[in-house]
Amino acid sequence: MYTIYPRLQTFSSLASCCNNNNHAISASSLWTICKRAYFSVHNDHTKSRLYTNRYSRLSSSKVNGGFCEMFQRHNSRTSGETVMSVFDRKAKQLQRDRAALSYVDESADVYDYLKDEFGYRLADRICDIKRSFKVGVDFGSGRGHLSKHIDNEMIETLFQCELSREMLKSADTPTDVQTHKLNIDEEFLPFKDGSLDIVVSNLSLHWVNDLPHCFRQVLKALKSDGAFIGSMFGGDTLYQLRVALQLAELEREGGFAPHISPFASINDLGNLLTRAGFAMLTIDVDEVTINYPSMFELMYDLKGMAENNCSWNRKSLLHRDTMIAAASIYKEMYGNDQGVPATFQVVNFIGWKPDPSQPKAAKRGSGQISIKDIGKLDQLIKEAEMNKQDNQDGHDKK
Repeated sequence: MYTIYPRLQTFSSLASCCNNNNHAISASSLWTICKRAYFSVHNDHTKSRLYTNRYSRLSSSKVNGGFCEMFQRHNSRTSGETVMSVFDRKAKQLQRDRAALSYVDESADVYDYLKDEFGYRLADRICDIKRSFKVGVDFGSGRGHLSKHIDNEMIETLFQCELSREMLKSADTPTDVQTHKLNIDEEFLPFKDGSLDIVVSNLSLHWVNDLPHCFRQVLKALKSDGAFIGSMFGGDTLYQLRVALQLAELEREGGFAPHISPFASINDLGNLLTRAGFAMLTIDVDEVTINYPSMFELMYDLKGMAENNCSWNRKSLLHRDTMIAAASIYKEMYGNDQGVPATFQVVNFIGWKPDPSQPKAAKRGSGQISIKDIGKLDQLIKEAEMNKQDNQDGHDKK
């Protein structure tokens, strides 16, 4: 555990990294939004919202290098498929817009410390892959927390995809990578099947309503043996704040509403990736605990990160008495000498699109060493080396 007082530190503003090799392409230069509709259906038991986006394809001359051939019209989901709508995507877009506009008077580093940290860690994981990817997508790029750590030895051409136009405008870009900015919804990938070598996402997928459909779109857009690398908040994120708010509302108002958005667990994420068709999955968990002076600094920073709650069933008003009671409960239950801790659980994953060249598991029963002999492993290795040396000596005599 380490301590950060993000709002008490002085940060220098980040310079905008744009040069002749980077091309900022807004949605208007790639797509014409023909229709965006929100429908609400109400009855006694259910409430569903349907969100549709339809785009009109422009000529390939709009994008340098003919990359417009990589884009396609969004295909609707399979008929009869039921989609659970948990998050208000329009509200999330507005939250990100407001967060981006609030950076005018102060450095964005005041709020971006967490996403920058995991963006760097994710870039380090990409660097561990001994391969150069030609075309990559930063899925939910935000302010370029991951993209700014990419170099041309990792990815040659990068597309930054972000829901918020204002956030995308202020996004940092790599200095030596050809970069294109796309203002699109993360729930609808506009890339053609088999057009991408790698897709990366840093702390953005936890706001997607239909993760199975999202993962299937990524799989289709990837080439064979393409990589999908990402991170997202896990189920134990901000559990201290969740408990404090629930107890305070129970005490002051006689009931509670959800104030912390639901997050996927590591088991659920693994099952969804497998169900989508990814192979050779690797999933691990990082937990970071950050100390804040009080609950209010934590909530203020969450707003600056654009990580406000945007669930459809969110409560529009949190009473002052309830917030004061929650801050006291938070301090009493979890407080320490450095303030109050907030835990962020981050699930990291990597999956590959299946390809015949990928290693496969050996056939059942093909093993030559029993697990019960695992304690004799050193002796077995020495015997194998001696047998190999004897065979080599016999071959030399011949």
